[in-house]
Amino acid sequence: MTRSAVSAPGKAFLIGEYAVLAGATALVTAVGRRAVAADCDDPDRPPASPLTEAAYAHVRSFLSESTGTKAPGPLTSVDTGSFAAGARKLGLGSSAAAVAAIVGFHLAEAGLDPEDPEVRAIALRLAQAAHAQVQGGGSGADVACAVLGGTIAFTRGEVPTPIAHPAWLHVGFFDAGAPADTASFVQQVRVAGERDPAAYADATAQLRRAAELFRGGYLGDDPDIGLTALRDAVALHNDGLRALQRLSGAPIVTPNIAAIVDQAARMGLAAKPSGAGGGDLVVAFAARQADLDLLAERLQREHGLHAIGRLPVAVPGLRRDERPPLSSRMSGFFRLGVDGRRDAVAAATRIARDRFAALDPGSLDLGSADNLIENVIGTLELPLAVATNFRINGRDFLVPMAVEEASVVAAASNAAKMIRAGGGFFARSDPPWMIAQVQLTAPKSADAPADGAVAAIHAARADLLALADSAHPRLVARGGGARDLLVRVLAPDMLVVDVVVDCQDAMGANLLNTIAEILAPVLSDMTRWTAGLRILSNLADRRRAHVTCRVPPGALAGRGFSGAAAAAGIASASRFAELDPYRAATHNKGVMNGVDAVALATGNDWRAIEAGAHAYAGLTGAYRPLATWRLDPEGWLCGAISLPAAVGVVGGATKVHPSARLALEILGATSGAELGQVMAAVGLASNLAALRALATEGIQRGHMSLHARAVALGAGAAGPEVDLLVHRLVEAAEIKHDRAVVLLRELRSESR
Repeated sequence: MTRSAVSAPGKAFLIGEYAVLAGATALVTAVGRRAVAADCDDPDRPPASPLTEAAYAHVRSFLSESTGTKAPGPLTSVDTGSFAAGARKLGLGSSAAAVAAIVGFHLAEAGLDPEDPEVRAIALRLAQAAHAQVQGGGSGADVACAVLGGTIAFTRGEVPTPIAHPAWLHVGFFDAGAPADTASFVQQVRVAGERDPAAYADATAQLRRAAELFRGGYLGDDPDIGLTALRDAVALHNDGLRALQRLSGAPIVTPNIAAIVDQAARMGLAAKPSGAGGGDLVVAFAARQADLDLLAERLQREHGLHAIGRLPVAVPGLRRDERPPLSSRMSGFFRLGVDGRRDAVAAATRIARDRFAALDPGSLDLGSADNLIENVIGTLELPLAVATNFRINGRDFLVPMAVEEASVVAAASNAAKMIRAGGGFFARSDPPWMIAQVQLTAPKSADAPADGAVAAIHAARADLLALADSAHPRLVARGGGARDLLVRVLAPDMLVVDVVVDCQDAMGANLLNTIAEILAPVLSDMTRWTAGLRILSNLADRRRAHVTCRVPPGALAGRGFSGAAAAAGIASASRFAELDPYRAATHNKGVMNGVDAVALATGNDWRAIEAGAHAYAGLTGAYRPLATWRLDPEGWLCGAISLPAAVGVVGGATKVHPSARLALEILGATSGAELGQVMAAVGLASNLAALRALATEGIQRGHMSLHARAVALGAGAAGPEVDLLVHRLVEAAEIKHDRAVVLLRELRSESR
């Protein structure tokens, strides 16, 4: 019997991190990164830690004293990979979440419901005891938030109080770029307080006032009044932190934190360190998601600092998970037949086995095909495969790929295994912003100059954005909508109006085109210029997926070459592509081998993705590689890719085509942004595989056996004949159709 999975969320302090240690009330919210306790045979899952062992011991002790419950099984493992940012953990309470998840899992195993309030009270007591036993110190707020979820008002020694998160308040998180040692900072502040009690008391009093002011604004219903109170509270809080910094010498407010806080203040928003400070995590508050996205864009452009995606807040606490983390490492997967692979994927994803009938030949019936496009006379089928070994942001993915070219899936899986040896892929995404364009051309009369038309459009900017939003009220209700409006003079007689739109989880083509159509006549009337084309742009340079990885040299070694030699060769090949557009074109084709295969499998518009990718590659005026590779000082190979990723998980063929629907379910991507990250990671892996082959044994040798299989099938080989014919073709080093026909005839004559 499969043991169920139980997960617990991370946490973020909204206010009161230091004040809570002095008896004040802090506000803490549960965030959408979860520690998941579940049985898993993934060899990359970390072993038990003192924390998880202590949590398990406390659960066993409790159950042994209880009646009507059964003893737990052996200590399970817990996955906290989603808390990572590259090689380091973000300050989102992964340890507390891990303890809570272990406690919840083993209570559930004994027949107790981790979502029941009474069971959660037990879990909180056990998890806090285990956490205090190993970690010592701290307020315990992180454990309380991991167990209870939502947003809580937390005072040491008191029962946490749930607080409803205000509907008007949007919260964003930013990576300030450095790890923070909470215990060290707290200790430095404590010692400084003993040295200068008066100064410490003044700073603490300021932090307490800030927490009280913040709570008042947080509980209010009026966005304007509430945000004003939050801005004042955060400013007071940040001044208090600087006072503690001067007192203790602890680097609480680093230059990166100061840059985020100052930029937010200039935009009328509020931002502060979340937690002890020290360069790890900053939380920002706004009345609109659009303002947080604009803040993220400016911080990235001006300071190279990044938002941590769109991280949900006030999420549920301990809960059962229907789909626990899977392991994408499936040893011998390629040796299984089609039925065996379906069994393995169904078991890993917990998708019902009979659902895989949607992948049988003919699953797209002629009636459905006839409704998808015009003039239908049949269907064209491609092989649909699953790439293994992909680990992105600490989470494993089985990646569906549809492609006709031999070696693409195998190469991507093999390269993902190499990258996995360095911790896997780290990914982040821009907001899902796309551009709708309206072309305006000058009238023949000379009484409508370009500068006048530009001024008229700028003056009506707010009304135009409101009109754009009116085209898709449901999109606005989901948090999307028009974000910006730009006017560019392309020539004395031609303007273009670019409307930047947040498309949420849709690819966005239809909604963008609708917005352009609605705006075009209004723009024409106000400028007296003629509206021409009105259509989206496929150059999605505001909607990119960014993926990086580090590969240890040993993972790149092969027969006849060392890992160090392979890494150096790959870095040299990357530089070749950076210097030569002829090489860059083939380099990028290797990237798109993987990207297009995922796009096809998931029902996304691979032609739009291709157009955007290649336009982005040439955006600087010189055609450049999408993926680059460097050697770091330790000799590890570091890869990076930024890819326009206008993809979606809702609408279009993603909902109509049965294979695309199942492929998305197998992948388990929860948003268009996450799907784009997967595509970029597969593109980076495909590029690594190609460059490693080119830089070592040569591309042809790596392709030989897979190409020979395609040739053997084309010659008519079937069943056991395929492997035998492939062997003879490779041995003859003549992988051609005519030669395959002759060799197949010889094989069959020998078997008579």
